[in-house]
Amino acid sequence: MTLRNLASIAVMLAAGALGAVAANGQSSAPLPPGPGLDLINERCAFCHTTAQVLSVRKTPEDWAATVQLMIDRGAELDPEEQKVMIEYLAANFADKPGQALARH
Repeated sequence: MTLRNLASIAVMLAAGALGAVAANGQSSAPLPPGPGLDLINERCAFCHTTAQVLSVRKTPEDWAATVQLMIDRGAELDPEEQKVMIEYLAANFADKPGQALARH
């Protein structure tokens, strides 16, 4: 493989990565700070992007079920951390208008 071929492959990979970021619909708006966000960044981002997690809107009950499902699949959260994460998600990414960030 020539240096030119390697450079072409590198450019294609970089373009693909940029396209994937754009496709995720990541917003430039900062996310609300808090211990729940810290937990999401530490625990959820291990398996998938935080954009994937935070692009969804759910009811508080659905967030609780989702967090429990992730725990069942291996996410490590103690009961207090689980509570903090659910409260953060329900407060900032709720399914009800006025309780969540604007949908895009």
